[in-house]
Amino acid sequence: MSGTTPNDNYEHARDLAEQALEALDKGDEAQADALLAKAKKLDKSAVVELVEELEEDAGSDPAAAKRAGG
Repeated sequence: MSGTTPNDNYEHARDLAEQALEALDKGDEAQADALLAKAKKLDKSAVVELVEELEEDAGSDPAAAKRAGG
């Protein structure tokens, strides 16, 4: 057994997804894709929840998407 818990996988996946967003912000799409693939493999729900949070934040502040490069 690897000693990791589902919560560890969730947290690591979320960290990877956040790193992917940073890579996208820097224009490194290949790195972002690789990080997202790893994150989804660990815990897809972490990636989905991060996206949902970002959509909610952008909805409450429409200018946020522009500031984030969207």
